[in-house]
Amino acid sequence: MQCQTFTLRLDNAKDLERLNQFLTQVMPIQVSSSLVAGNTPFWSVLVFYEGEAQKVTKSSPSVKAAEPLGSPAFEALRKWRSQKAKEEGVPPYVIATNAEMQSILDRQPQNLEELGQIKGFGKAKAAKYGREILQLLSKL
Repeated sequence: MQCQTFTLRLDNAKDLERLNQFLTQVMPIQVSSSLVAGNTPFWSVLVFYEGEAQKVTKSSPSVKAAEPLGSPAFEALRKWRSQKAKEEGVPPYVIATNAEMQSILDRQPQNLEELGQIKGFGKAKAAKYGREILQLLSKL
């Protein structure tokens, strides 16, 4: 298990983009955050994870896939994830990271067992969200 810290300044969207990019590359185990008050408040985020984060260059794509980020299928999953996150009061990446959603679209699981074999998704997430995801996939 490894750990990485992030500072999310309230006036800088690039900080959040950097965190989200990192989360697509690793398998988060736990994410903790705290608001640090002061003249310039910011969020301090601590990510415990497994895996290795890749170095991102401007020329390297964020995800290599058959269904690119922004495709109608990916956007449908993203919309579902946002709704679930809002219902549960958690950040969207807790429901599923972009990499997990991309793997779902690439592998097109047909049942909960196949869904549970997707790296980072696992049996617990498959049991909790699987029926909804499979139903959504059947409509795409």
